[in-house]
Amino acid sequence: MQEKTIKEQLNEAKEIKAKVRLHPIFQVKSFAWFVLILTVLLMFIENFLKMDELVGGWHIISYILMLIPLAYLAFSNKLENNYVKWFFPLLAIMIIDMFYYSNDMVQYVLPIVFFLLVLVLYFTSMNKVHSLYQTFLPSPFKSGIGVSAIGQFFDNLFVRKEENDIYKRIGLALLITLPFLGVFMALLFSSDESFANFLTGIIDIDFNFDITYIWTVPWYFFFYLFLFVATLSGTKNRTYVGETKFFDMLIVGIFLGMINILFLMFVAMQLAFLFGEPNLPTGTTLATFAREGFFQLMMVMGLVLLIFIFIMRRYKNEKVLMFLLAGLLLQTIMMGLVSLKKMYLYQSIKGATVLRYYVEWFDYFLIVVLLIGLVFLVRKLTFRKLLDVIVILGLVSFTLVVSLNVDGMVASHNIEKFKDSPEKLDKRAISYLSIDALPVVKKYNLELGRTYIRTLTWVESDARKYCNDFSTYHYGYCSKLKKYEE
Repeated sequence: MQEKTIKEQLNEAKEIKAKVRLHPIFQVKSFAWFVLILTVLLMFIENFLKMDELVGGWHIISYILMLIPLAYLAFSNKLENNYVKWFFPLLAIMIIDMFYYSNDMVQYVLPIVFFLLVLVLYFTSMNKVHSLYQTFLPSPFKSGIGVSAIGQFFDNLFVRKEENDIYKRIGLALLITLPFLGVFMALLFSSDESFANFLTGIIDIDFNFDITYIWTVPWYFFFYLFLFVATLSGTKNRTYVGETKFFDMLIVGIFLGMINILFLMFVAMQLAFLFGEPNLPTGTTLATFAREGFFQLMMVMGLVLLIFIFIMRRYKNEKVLMFLLAGLLLQTIMMGLVSLKKMYLYQSIKGATVLRYYVEWFDYFLIVVLLIGLVFLVRKLTFRKLLDVIVILGLVSFTLVVSLNVDGMVASHNIEKFKDSPEKLDKRAISYLSIDALPVVKKYNLELGRTYIRTLTWVESDARKYCNDFSTYHYGYCSKLKKYEE
């Protein structure tokens, strides 16, 4: 019985391998060898080159290397998904931002978003899609396809052909050259300290054995090989648009109707504040009143947007449903305006912070999306186009936000606001800002003759250590430190 099971598994593996078709580009051995070398290089960077804290030189190199195969195939029209190429300008902006700005969003959140976006683009690059939003919905890979694709890749790579001995000659040339190159490099390294410092500054290699290398080295190798080979092999047709079922109008009507009534009561009580002055409850300060609500209202808008998208998936132009949805969207937009006014009021009292700016901008985004949803609802435009517009707006908005010097904006807003009463300035909040705020703080030092710069915790002499090595070199950080150092 056990032997039969093993045979069945072997037969299944053979069937999967037979179904896998490598991308035709891998028949070009020069490209296949390039991909293999790229995989080894990325594995080497991830394991042995020093990469820590701020996004440094080797981070940027690895991001660019990851994009090369996808970019080549996209701009040579060898991918099934024609939308992939339009993401490259945004990806390029993200890379530039990571190498220029030092704030937490860019240094800790943006690299994750960038990596996930590249991953998704690889997974959907060979999918025939009918809409842009499908690019963000990878179809599942069948078990064993990745291993089969990599196996075929190596089978094809090492097939011996008498007429193509150029690869053997290249290998022989490298075999002869690399030992001599190593000897000359070692001799030159020992002969001049400046040259030695130059080499160690560019390539800071850590060859101290770490037990984790036992699994990280093969993991990174097969991960990148899977990314470059398996995801690009196997076309999937996802252009079919399935018919959706109707909603039970009684259930949906009760659901939306009760939410509309609740929202109507809330909005009615907010009209006085929205179009006039706030009516403060007894014992409540203006700052306390302004602080309460904007996070909660932002969450309400987000939930309403999800409900709207879910219902629009099956919307069939029902009049009652359109009326209820339109009412829900309009009231939610008014809640968004209330949230923004509270945020403006709170910032006018307490000043700005990075989080407050992000919440404010996210409020703007949600309001715009809800307005777009209302237009699509009234104009009876297709659900697919609505999702495409939301995806485009989301990507462009996120790229714009990470391209802004938010720390500089916070410092400028707060110092300008409290320049006539500097004792009210929250210097502790400014001290948490990144070096992106340094040009602004330096400017106010000169204009107002005050030492705001001393509030910045990262202005230290040992901070220059980040700029000595290529692996930790960050252009924005080091250029500002050099330009504005005292």
